[in-house]
Amino acid sequence: MTIIMLSKYFYPHIGGVETHVEKVSRELIKQGHKVTVVTTKHDEKLADVETYQGIKIIRIPVSEKKAKIWASILKYKSLFADSDVVHCHDVFWWYMPLRALLPAKPVYSTFHGWEGDYPIPKKNLNARKIWEKLSTGNICIGEYLSKYYGTKPNLVSYGGCDLPTSPLPISAKNIKEIVVIGRLEKDLGMKEYLSALKQLKSQFGLKITFVGDGSFRKEAGKLGAVTGWVKDISPYLRRPALVMASGYLTILSAMVNLRPVFALYHNQLKKDYLTLFPGARFMRVSGSTAELVSQVKNALKNTKSIDRMVAQAASFAKQQTWEKVAKQYLKLWQK
Repeated sequence: MTIIMLSKYFYPHIGGVETHVEKVSRELIKQGHKVTVVTTKHDEKLADVETYQGIKIIRIPVSEKKAKIWASILKYKSLFADSDVVHCHDVFWWYMPLRALLPAKPVYSTFHGWEGDYPIPKKNLNARKIWEKLSTGNICIGEYLSKYYGTKPNLVSYGGCDLPTSPLPISAKNIKEIVVIGRLEKDLGMKEYLSALKQLKSQFGLKITFVGDGSFRKEAGKLGAVTGWVKDISPYLRRPALVMASGYLTILSAMVNLRPVFALYHNQLKKDYLTLFPGARFMRVSGSTAELVSQVKNALKNTKSIDRMVAQAASFAKQQTWEKVAKQYLKLWQK
């Protein structure tokens, strides 16, 4: 098949959606399919067209104005017309003009998450319902999306992870560090995380490393090192550390690398995001700073219990491969 993926950002931009699109595309290419990703030119130094890992990338000018995006997309009408499948990743609105011009073209959506505002604004809910209705089918990244957006998914996915070549096992009794991975932002509960980390550092003297970036960077820097965004987080998952993460892909990566995972929620949506995740039983999920501190303390004391959890988590994560995710896409398109 000839497949076109639409994503606001893509390589070399770093993020969960970008990783998802890249990994699925590479798996599809392994199976003999052709994949083109249409994305924005987030850096002027990037080429308008290039090939990366077998994926053809077409970059259009960055704009939040619909007319400019639509004009850029329409230039590639023939490319879309000749494709077998079009799949949109949270940017279905880009495709709206072609949806009218190519009504018979199968077009699908993957809904990756929420926009960060809670409660979710009505305009966001309305937009999502329109995109769902105009899509031939959809994949939801997380069961919680059905509850909060009313989406009826054809398939639910949580993404995948790469199997490490040689994971380094550790026991909870050897933990010397806390590695926090992800956006340093309010919508991920960073204020609550920082409060807990301050207490844990004071009580246990644990080293703290933040792998990510965001508006809380300065506050995070007072507690430990802040790496900024990195393409490959695996070196940080090979340290004798416990991991704090709030996103599915990072959680799975930590699990498959035999690292205990802790996550915190600060509103009901994030609670459902975490607790409805099938791997939630193999991690520690807390709803407050005090609960997170207590869970880490217990982990450092009851090491055998945490070591069992880590082993179970790794067994679960090993089943969540990108090949499996790619098969979900093919299943959706072949219905």
